[in-house]
Amino acid sequence: MIEVQNITKNYGLDSIIEAASFRLGARERVGIIGPNGAGKTTLVRMLLGLDDDFSGTIQYTENERTAFVSQDFQVRDMSVLSWMVDDFSVCRRELADLETAMAEVSGRDLERVLERYGELRSLYDARGGDEAEERSYSFLTSIHLEYLAETPLGALSGGERNVIALGRAFISRPDVLILDEPGNHLDIWGLAWLEQSLREYPGCVLIVSHNRYLLDRICTRILDIERSRVNSFSGNYSAWRIDRLKRAVSGEMAFRADQKKIERLEEIVKRFTDIARRTADPAWGRRLRARKTHLEKTREAARGKPSDPVSSYSVSFAGEASRAHIALKVEGLSCGFGERLLFSDVSLTITTGERVALVGPNGSGKTTFIREVLARLARGESGVYIGPSMNTAYCSQHAEWADGEATVLAECIRAGALTEDEAWKALSPFLFKRESLGQRLSCLSGGEKNRLQLVLAVIAKANFLILDEPTNHLDIASCEAIEEALLDFPGTLLVVSHDRYFLDRIATRVLEITGGTIVSHAGNFSEFWYSRYGTSAVRPVRSAVTVTGDVPVEKRIVALEAEQKELEGRMERAWNANSLETARSLGTKLERVKREIDRLYAQWE
Repeated sequence: MIEVQNITKNYGLDSIIEAASFRLGARERVGIIGPNGAGKTTLVRMLLGLDDDFSGTIQYTENERTAFVSQDFQVRDMSVLSWMVDDFSVCRRELADLETAMAEVSGRDLERVLERYGELRSLYDARGGDEAEERSYSFLTSIHLEYLAETPLGALSGGERNVIALGRAFISRPDVLILDEPGNHLDIWGLAWLEQSLREYPGCVLIVSHNRYLLDRICTRILDIERSRVNSFSGNYSAWRIDRLKRAVSGEMAFRADQKKIERLEEIVKRFTDIARRTADPAWGRRLRARKTHLEKTREAARGKPSDPVSSYSVSFAGEASRAHIALKVEGLSCGFGERLLFSDVSLTITTGERVALVGPNGSGKTTFIREVLARLARGESGVYIGPSMNTAYCSQHAEWADGEATVLAECIRAGALTEDEAWKALSPFLFKRESLGQRLSCLSGGEKNRLQLVLAVIAKANFLILDEPTNHLDIASCEAIEEALLDFPGTLLVVSHDRYFLDRIATRVLEITGGTIVSHAGNFSEFWYSRYGTSAVRPVRSAVTVTGDVPVEKRIVALEAEQKELEGRMERAWNANSLETARSLGTKLERVKREIDRLYAQWE
């Protein structure tokens, strides 16, 4: 569908994309990954023809149709249904104008009008233009949002806008569907619908995403942008990650072997030099020159040190140990907005050291529950209790500061940092630069606000972390760094997240907001999901209907996915500890587990 040949994009003297070449085939599912700022959006803009300031070529299949769903939703003054069929409406108006023109022109002008009309009519018919409204309404009905058909676009929530934008792209039937962070604002149920929709889509899909579970379930290829190079890998995200770890281990072992060989040759050259200086025998001079030549050739052929495949930074949440048995206890809590009751008479207990995920559809009251608990604790009201030695830190998904004009340094000192150096020591592992100390809170990006809240929790030495969407605005490497730190955290966690990969690694219990109450489920998120829905993807967006399937296969998949994540963590730790033989052995086992997961998914499907 698209062939990219040797494209290079520069910003000033810096290359953001350098000598990239790859192909996108029909029905491929391609994920673009890389750190924030690596050039993912730049690459997409070039593929869409929105940026032609580059060298190299991008070739498209003849008559190929492309649709793009951006992160940013441009609100227009029209209803949902009207907007979904707007492209078809524009086409209809042009066809009507051409029909009028046919009666008013003759000769070559008529030929041109007829030719344009034929081209446009063929395109309109190929896209099913006459059935656009019917297909749009059918799409809304399939996801239980038909009641939004006549709703103004401006009245939609973030998640609703995402789904509607995706639906508009689906009904236009493009050959290539390009999506930039399509999972933003979607809850877990919405993400499950997105996963299934993209797996069933008949065209080529190119997706920029930090959602590792989505990349795992839909992608057949990964384009990894690292240090301006675009590397293509056949397989999904987990397969790419395993391969990257294995290649890094093999590369490091080869690098060390080459360095040892160079060291031995350098020692021989040094010894021969000493002998040649002490003797007049020309044979030793010839031997010395031969060894020097050998040394130079060995240096030239030596393999370079591989890039670090593990997280881009390392952080730690070393909270002070709590002596309390109970971290949080809630009794008879009810909460709502106006006449709408979100949940009633909720009672639950979180014990010290637990890792608990709070889940539920958008609008079910997850953030409201957390804020209500914190507000009642602050007011000292009955019904909400916290352990006497618990030091709580709350990280909101939308960071709110009492004084947005305050500096990062001032906020760190307010949290407990005694000096500027102490604040900087806490900030630097979270990728803040020294000059960030003087930056105003209101000027921070979404990712910087999230990371700063985590820094403040570290400074406060919190032993009870309440995290609301902690991975929002973070790239994959940053998510993994946070996960590793939370896995080592000795305290208690209560986490709200739609990141299934994150929840599977972190949570050991799931609290689900459903039916106006909160229900507890033992185990990680996948165990909860399979027990409730039976599959990894729920057909309707908010269906509570259990889908039957092969239960033994599903349970085996859950167990193997947990084993895969555990092995990945062990392999990364072995890499960091320079235990390369152990890392290589774990990599071989990881590959076997991954192949078995793929086989079981194919069997289940």
